[in-house]
Amino acid sequence: MQPLLPEFVSELGDDGGDAAAVTLLPELLAPSRAPDAVKLRLLAQVDALPLRYAPFLDRLMDVWDLPERNVLAVLERAKDPAAFRKTALPGLRLLDVEGGPRVAGADVHLVRFAPGMRFPRHRHPGEEVLFVLEGSYADSSGRHVGPGDVHAMSAGSEHGFRVSREEPCIAASVQRGREFTGFWIRLLSKLIP
Repeated sequence: MQPLLPEFVSELGDDGGDAAAVTLLPELLAPSRAPDAVKLRLLAQVDALPLRYAPFLDRLMDVWDLPERNVLAVLERAKDPAAFRKTALPGLRLLDVEGGPRVAGADVHLVRFAPGMRFPRHRHPGEEVLFVLEGSYADSSGRHVGPGDVHAMSAGSEHGFRVSREEPCIAASVQRGREFTGFWIRLLSKLIP
């Protein structure tokens, strides 16, 4: 039985040469089952950096104002947990990123928040953008921010948030200043650089 072909095939010509080749397409394009070892190897590669965040590559390039090769280089560095530096806030690690011209003068990072971390209430003297790649958090306004979400805060805005307890939250960050609003955290931020 010959497969049902689209109408355009009959319009390919009277000699039938092109049409005959098209009739082989279903057979050539038939799915085949990959061996389990191949599937496992492919899944491991896709789960590792930099491919883990491949669906977000264009948006990362935009947030950090960097070309693809630079974003990929940042993600390669992120493979090493030691590339993230500790901060005065327990559970917060930063990987410094040299952003492009549009974000010049801003603090640009790949940020890792520990599961369950409570980020203290703070004010934004300038704009801030957090682009979540993995994990999630709940903002003090009640907004839930998860993978693929961009949380943009305008100058003068104020908030705090809590990271989901299930997994760390990884985000691309561009911020133009931050001022903690609580007395003890302001004091701590002045004592610890």
